[in-house]
Formats: sequence, structure tokens, C-alpha cells
Amino acid sequence: MMIFKLFSIFIIVMIMDVLILPAFFGLRESFLTLLILIVPILYIGSTGQSVAYGLFFAFIYEFLRGLDLGTLVLPFLLTAVVIYSAQRFLDIKYTYDARFGFSERDPYVIGSRLGKSIFIALMSLIFIYIFSFFYRHGSVNLGYFDPTVGLTIALEALILVFVFNIVFNKKNDYQ
Repeated sequence: MMIFKLFSIFIIVMIMDVLILPAFFGLRESFLTLLILIVPILYIGSTGQSVAYGLFFAFIYEFLRGLDLGTLVLPFLLTAVVIYSAQRFLDIKYTYDARFGFSERDPYVIGSRLGKSIFIALMSLIFIYIFSFFYRHGSVNLGYFDPTVGLTIALEALILVFVFNIVFNKKNDYQ
């Protein structure tokens, strides 16, 4: 069931990123499609399953955009290694209850969810910069460090995290 939900979110994000946002708002390129590769690893945890989904989505995106094989897959793999290393180094535990505090007795659930969602969105921003570094073969695009671009990436990531909070709202969504 989780793959169906992730694939549905991926398809909706692709449609938004390629068709709707450019048509209505004039955004030629958004980071939503790249964020859909990174956010599941941060949201679900860096498991083999979440990395496999990210590889699958990266390959599909490469195919649909006509990019060379490995253009997105290799930077995604390198970014996944950095995420995994950061999680191990910082000893971040990804258990459903501890991450989002969805217990019925917790009176601060909304504040807890919001704070953790903002944290994941900011981490997504950092890892998009790392992904961009690997994508450009070690060169840095200084345009990405523009505050407007950074805010846009963070807001797009926050929207994706809220979508994930709605779609993956049950404990058995992670098993």
C-alpha cells in the first residue's frame, strides 16, 4: 500500500511540476520533483525500501524528461549515502511514534507535528543543495543560495511534508 501512495504522490507532483505550475504561475522549473526523491527518505527514514523507491522515481523522471541514464540516479544515490551517514552520525531514530507523536493523549500534537514538519522541510533544503552539488559534478550554482530560491524550496518541501502527514497518518503505513 505504501508504494501505491508514494507513486500517486509522485505522479501528482510530476503533473504539478511539469504542467500546472508552469502554465498558471510561470514557474519554469520547480524543485518539487527533486524534493519527492529526498523527502521520503527524510520522512520514512533511510531504509532500503525508501532508497529503492527514490531510485525508481529518479529513473522514471530521467526517462520522461529524456535525460541520460544516471543523470539523476547517481546524484540521488550519493545524496542518500550522505543522508544515511548523517542519520547514523547524529543517531536519529526513525520510529513512527517518536517522530510525529500521534498518540491520542498528547495535547501538543499539532505543535509537535508542525515543529517536526518544519525540521524535515529545512533538512530537505539542505539535502537539495547537496543533491545539486552532486548533480553539477562538484560545482556550486550560486543562484540556489538566493533567499527567494531557498524559501521556495523550503515552502515546497513543507507542502510535501504536510501531504505526507495526511497520506501516511497510520502506524501500519510504515510496516
